[in-house]
Amino acid sequence: MIERETWATGSAGRLRLRWTLPKGEGPFPWLMYLQGYAAGSVAFYKDADDPLRSLLGELNEVGYATVRAEKRGLGGSEGPPAEDASFEEELDDYRSALRAVVAAEWCDPDFGVLFGHSLGALHAPRLAAECRSVRGVAVYGAGWLTWAEYSVAQRRRVLAMQGRDDDEIEERLRIQQRFDARVLQQGVDPERAIKGLERYRQWLGVDEHGRLHGRTGRYWREVQACPVARPLLALEVPVLAMWGSSDWLSERAEHVALVDAVNAKRPGQARFVEVPGADHAWRVHPTPLASMTSGWTGAYAPAVSDALIEWLDLVEER
Repeated sequence: MIERETWATGSAGRLRLRWTLPKGEGPFPWLMYLQGYAAGSVAFYKDADDPLRSLLGELNEVGYATVRAEKRGLGGSEGPPAEDASFEEELDDYRSALRAVVAAEWCDPDFGVLFGHSLGALHAPRLAAECRSVRGVAVYGAGWLTWAEYSVAQRRRVLAMQGRDDDEIEERLRIQQRFDARVLQQGVDPERAIKGLERYRQWLGVDEHGRLHGRTGRYWREVQACPVARPLLALEVPVLAMWGSSDWLSERAEHVALVDAVNAKRPGQARFVEVPGADHAWRVHPTPLASMTSGWTGAYAPAVSDALIEWLDLVEER
């Protein structure tokens, strides 16, 4: 793995692009990784068992250059704090990064793939539609529901895994729906939306800064407004939807529905792969509950890169 850094210029200033490259001169086929909602660095962990390092290293071994854009205000990227950026501002930053990727001397201008992880899966098809160099879109831990629908469904799964009784589950879900309506539909900021629900503050995800899951109310309203189906159904390139069987944050049925919808419009264009034992962070656990209680620890699940590389080989053959 050869690591390099380059820069893109976005509306908030310079954005750092972190690369891992295979041996050789290139140009190489490339994959751009689009991370989820977390306003965190895409630098590798210091420990050797970093799933992102493992995945990208496997891609380098088969000849792919990989790139990931550091969000604004993080690491070497300029701009205000990433936590304060909206969802659409992040999309614009990724647009700027993608233009720089296509222009990189070691990248094949005719063959690249976007890999959207979690909420990054909402960015991937919109970016692909704007860039002729993108020949495929892969997603992992993605959704086929609006954010409000997902929020309630995911809470129900977790409460059930925790062994809560039906009365408590119903009560909690009504609280979630009430809070979501204030933030997502009425435009109330999370700090004000928590009024009357203060005892559930931590459970609902409102932090001491008044952010929801570390992001602003505007961010989540734009996620809610982002079309899910239309950008995917408009794609003319192959689509891969991967889901890990130990993923407690996303649902198998959503990935299957996504693939079925794409194939109904363009038969054979989309593929679903269930990755045995993998969780949302590409770590191996026997069950979703084991993953949920692990504190984001565990060994990398190599079946993730195996499934992705097998699909990339098929895309290259087209």
